[in-house]
Amino acid sequence: MAASGRENYEVQVMKQGRWVTESARDKEAEARQLAEKFLSNKACEGARVVRNWLNRDGSMSENVIFEKVQDARGEGPIRIDPIGKAPPRCEKPRDFFGLESRMAMNRVFRTYFEKVVLTPTELLHNRKEMQRIMDKDALVPSAVDKVATLQVKDTEMPAKQRREEIFAALDQIQAQARRADGFQLPKLGERFSDTLADVAGYRDETPEYLAMVVLSRELIGTRSWLGKLERLCKLAANEPNPQAVLLLDTVIADVLGANVAQEIMGWQRSLADAIIAMLDLADGKFDAAKSEAKDITEQLNALLAAGRLPGSQYVLIDRALKQLRSPQPLYTNEPGKEMEEYQKVLMRLLVPGGILAGEKAAEALTVRGARFVEQGGATGRRMAITNTVQALPDRAHGVMYLAELSKTDFAKDHLDDIREQLDTVFGARVIGELCRRSLSPKERMVSVTGAFKAAKNSALPDELKEKVAAHIDGVLERYIIDEKIIEKLDHPETHLRDRAVRLVKFCGAGVLPEGKALARARKRVVELLRQPNFDATLVDDIPDPARKAKALRDFHQLLVKAGFA
Repeated sequence: MAASGRENYEVQVMKQGRWVTESARDKEAEARQLAEKFLSNKACEGARVVRNWLNRDGSMSENVIFEKVQDARGEGPIRIDPIGKAPPRCEKPRDFFGLESRMAMNRVFRTYFEKVVLTPTELLHNRKEMQRIMDKDALVPSAVDKVATLQVKDTEMPAKQRREEIFAALDQIQAQARRADGFQLPKLGERFSDTLADVAGYRDETPEYLAMVVLSRELIGTRSWLGKLERLCKLAANEPNPQAVLLLDTVIADVLGANVAQEIMGWQRSLADAIIAMLDLADGKFDAAKSEAKDITEQLNALLAAGRLPGSQYVLIDRALKQLRSPQPLYTNEPGKEMEEYQKVLMRLLVPGGILAGEKAAEALTVRGARFVEQGGATGRRMAITNTVQALPDRAHGVMYLAELSKTDFAKDHLDDIREQLDTVFGARVIGELCRRSLSPKERMVSVTGAFKAAKNSALPDELKEKVAAHIDGVLERYIIDEKIIEKLDHPETHLRDRAVRLVKFCGAGVLPEGKALARARKRVVELLRQPNFDATLVDDIPDPARKAKALRDFHQLLVKAGFA
């Protein structure tokens, strides 16, 4: 502290977008001098001085009295990052702004983006940033060449032609950004929908594009991922316009694709726990108390839980599955716990009636499962498929897994192995042999219906998928009969309206697939509807004519929703 004993000055430098305290001084002049010294190093991203003042109540007040950030230029050229799978082909310039395209940019330019703390959306909407990356070594030509080569693999198109198409689209994107750079656009307000309204009809650009230009201009000045995320979450939380929130979601998704997961999720015991934490965050169920940025994480949690950020949710799940596929151990400290941790992740990926992320999750589980067997090649992959099926809690989830796996590259060489594993489902004669007995009746039906739908939507040969689906439908019909499910819903002693509503809701609840089981339930509804004077009897206990009419309307709307045209 200084002579007063109540103040000092922290000198902080920016490292990878975060402020880190390097030193402290008693005098302001000395602190500023040290900050300038740090900034003289071209590899320094930024420096600032924070004045700390000890209040009489014992609390500490902080005030930034000097701050400067700069484009850090470290030694040596920046290279593109490896990208093993071709991103979807963009045919028009606007396609490059899509989620999958931006995710590919985030991967291939990861080192560069981390260095300058920039998102793909900011890059695509700012002329200066586009020019800067174009001038950076051979970064863009290398990326275009890599992507073009991957996209024309196994096609007759020459890589040169695809490169020329990509560069032509980039020229148009750059020209659009150049035009927008000359526009005198409004500043970003507290509501993004206000910005959309302010730029509507401005020049010949769409309001969405110009609003993103405004947003990008502000975010570029924020040189930390958490700073960007905080601003974006605050805007989204205060935004009633769904369209505006979806636009904000594009940039939030970009930020979540950066290396900000550690600050959001805090310390995790293992890679398996980190994967589960990402999946929890994607559902908006992450425990924000574990986060190093609690307030931001709470806002992000709420937005994700409300389903307002579909792009961000997709990115989080994608990152989690990439970690599951990676060669990094799920539990570093105790290799013997690897299978236990794998089982935890597997169970987290199971959701009512399905597997989270479908074929991507099935592929990731199989890739990870192959690391538990000593054999390599086709034998190792075959054993991984078998072991994954056995690790699942029941046959219904086995069908879901195998059906999703049929859509992946594994099916090219292992369709016979998938078919062989599916044969186990035909040994199930009652519902308790298809799914866990601990489940409630509704959960059983949802789980088995999920297996039915997975089989029908699979990439399996038509004959096989129909055979599997028909067997599952037969098990469901037997369950409906044996457990008297319809009879339990249709009590003859209760009023007709209660009986009809219960049965129609059951038919429309999605707990049964289109098949014999659902047909049996619908048949009972049709029998009720064909009773003499059905409409009059349905509401004969309601004295008020207006309420009668409303009850009839509500019931007929329920019929339509349940598939009774």
